[in-house]
Amino acid sequence: MPELPLFYHEQLQPGKGMISLDEETRRHVVTVLRMQQGELLELTNGKGLSATAMIREADKKKLLVEPLEPVSHPPREKNLWLGISLLKNAARFEWMLEKVTEIGITHIFPLLTARTSRQHFRQERMQQIIVSACLQSRQFHFPELSAPVAFEKLLASTLPESRYIAHCMEGEKSLITNDGGDGVLLIGPEGDFTAEEVEAATGQHFKPVTLGHTRLRTETAGIVGAVLLRGNS
Repeated sequence: MPELPLFYHEQLQPGKGMISLDEETRRHVVTVLRMQQGELLELTNGKGLSATAMIREADKKKLLVEPLEPVSHPPREKNLWLGISLLKNAARFEWMLEKVTEIGITHIFPLLTARTSRQHFRQERMQQIIVSACLQSRQFHFPELSAPVAFEKLLASTLPESRYIAHCMEGEKSLITNDGGDGVLLIGPEGDFTAEEVEAATGQHFKPVTLGHTRLRTETAGIVGAVLLRGNS
C-alpha cells in the first residue's frame, strides 16, 4: 500500500473525533491532490502522535476528517543540538534549516555571536519551514527551534556531554565521533568565532573539530556538521 500524504495538525489527540483542517491544508488536499470524501490521509501533531484519517467532507470552504486508530511513535534515540550563527542572507539560513531538519537534528539554536550580522528573526516562518521539512521527510517528532540566543547564554545552558565547536583558527582539532548518544555542535558566523568565544567554549568542555579540508560557508558547515553529529543513527 502506498504511503498516505502526511499533514500537520497541532491539536491531534486520541479520541478527539471529527476535526477541521486549516485552509492551507484544505487547499492542498482538495485543489492540488484532488482528494475526495472517503479517501484517507495521515496526520501528525509533531510530538510523536500520528493517525490515519478519513475525509468526511471536502469542498471549497472546509475539510473535515475523522482520525482513526492513533499511532504513538517512540522518540529519537539521540538528542542532537545544533547552535549556528544567524546569517546576513536569511534565505541561506532558511535553506540550511530545512536540510538539518531533514537530517534529524532535534534542537536548533540560532546563535548571536560577536560577529553575527544581526537580522530580524522570523520565528513563525522558520517554524513553517521546519514543519514542511518534517512532513516531506516523514518525521513525527519535530525539532525544537529556539529564539535567537546569545553565545554566552547557550554555553551556560544544560548541554549534552558530547560537545563540539567548529572554527577556522589554527590549532589541534579532532573529528566528530558521535555514535554513542546525545551531542551538541556549535558553528560560527561568516567571520568565524572570536578567539575569546572559542576559549570560553573549550572552558566548558567543547572539543574543537574539523568538518573537512576546505573552508565551508556557515550554512554548508551546518549541514555537514549535522550529518557527522548524527553518526550512524
